[in-house]
Amino acid sequence: MSLSSLSTTPFTDPGMLQGGVREQRAIMNHLLSEGFRSASQSANTDQAARAFSGGNVDNDQTQAEDISQVVVTNNRQQITIQAVQATNANAANFDFNYLQRYIAGANAEDYIAKAGSQIAQDQNGAQDALAKLNDFTGTDSDAENDINQRSDTIQQFDIDLSATVSNTTIANAVGNAFNQARFREIEGSVGDLQAQAVFAHGQRQGSATNPVTQRAIADGGVADNDITQDTGITSANNRVDLIGSFNLSKFEIGDLSPRSTRVLAAMNANPNQIISAVSKSSASQEQNHLMDAGAGEDEGYVVTENNGRAKNTGNASMDNTESTTVNNSVSLLI
Repeated sequence: MSLSSLSTTPFTDPGMLQGGVREQRAIMNHLLSEGFRSASQSANTDQAARAFSGGNVDNDQTQAEDISQVVVTNNRQQITIQAVQATNANAANFDFNYLQRYIAGANAEDYIAKAGSQIAQDQNGAQDALAKLNDFTGTDSDAENDINQRSDTIQQFDIDLSATVSNTTIANAVGNAFNQARFREIEGSVGDLQAQAVFAHGQRQGSATNPVTQRAIADGGVADNDITQDTGITSANNRVDLIGSFNLSKFEIGDLSPRSTRVLAAMNANPNQIISAVSKSSASQEQNHLMDAGAGEDEGYVVTENNGRAKNTGNASMDNTESTTVNNSVSLLI
């Protein structure tokens, strides 16, 4: 058989041209922007002052604890796919028999922007002052305890997860790929996007099982206890931002060719997926102080009738300030 007798019909019949698949798709899955901090402060002090026969005993202690944490976490993704124009300069001459499939899309799933914090502050103290009798000149015994405790924790979170996709389509002329395709699809799928702020703060100055104790006993003397406790947690101006912007716009001037076109925008198409903005905060505060003062008695609580002055002074304050903004903003434009 000669080559001249072979049929060339499959190569000259426009209806037999198979074309191809043109796909431009952005897939951005499993993006995480997370900040977590754990802070713990503990202050425990015991003081004992015992003055006899006109003695003078002073205890003075100051404790300061400071924690400052600034957390900045950025996860920013940007994808730009330029619009595909004509894929074949002669495609417009195929009279719609060019079997081309055109797909443009974006998939975005499993995003988490999360800020987490655990803060614990624990202060405890014990003071024991005993002033007993006076000296030969009549000078009273003097026992004095002074405790000043301060704990401050400052935290600030700025968590940013940003995903931007620009995947546009041009179909403003017969020769453009989207216009000439026999099967056209524009699809956007978004799911499982979570923005979370979860904070747990605890403060304690003495507890039911271990209270802050002050015991002042004056047996013909002066016994003073003074304790000041101050705890502060400031977790203000926190921001958790999850921002997704997906632009799948098609630009056209003239009419599209009479072909099947499928446009789909799906958010949380899977029932197991979730788009959420969550802000959770738990705070606990506990104070327990025990004061015991006795005048005219000895350390065994036996009355001596020796007069005396016993004084306990306690000052405890707690502050917990928290302000958080959680933003979950997703836009899908087709």
